[in-house]
Amino acid sequence: MSDWADNPRLNTWLAAQQAAFPAWSRETRQDWDFTVDSLDRLERLLRERFAGRAELVAAEESGRPEVLVPGWYLGEVLNRNYGTAWHRNPVEPTHPDQPKTPFVQLPEEPGAEYEDEDDIPPVCNPFTEIRGLFVRGPDDHLRDAVIRYER
Repeated sequence: MSDWADNPRLNTWLAAQQAAFPAWSRETRQDWDFTVDSLDRLERLLRERFAGRAELVAAEESGRPEVLVPGWYLGEVLNRNYGTAWHRNPVEPTHPDQPKTPFVQLPEEPGAEYEDEDDIPPVCNPFTEIRGLFVRGPDDHLRDAVIRYER
């Protein structure tokens, strides 16, 4: 899966989000410090901006920074605080079960063979987590995405 961690499709997406982050940050009028605590502010911002999942997904599919940058930001919070790294299919997925959006994952141990899916290092798709806010209800929080990394 190493080509999933370094490929033109992923690297182009990461560069675009990193470049869009300063303008998005200014537009939100908030200080984004990549801490776990900042996820509460990110969640409030998303819940205020989008009326529901359909509106959020439409914005995501059209490539709007109001969704893409928060997805990148959530992944970066995990990367900077828990050691995950970005991954993305190097080619456009053709099967509906393949992830279309980038995700973060803890590094695999060198030479490790995983017999069970539960043994694979934890994965977080920030876009799935953000979409879930509008499906799972008010008791679901972005902060919950970090629980699997706190051991």
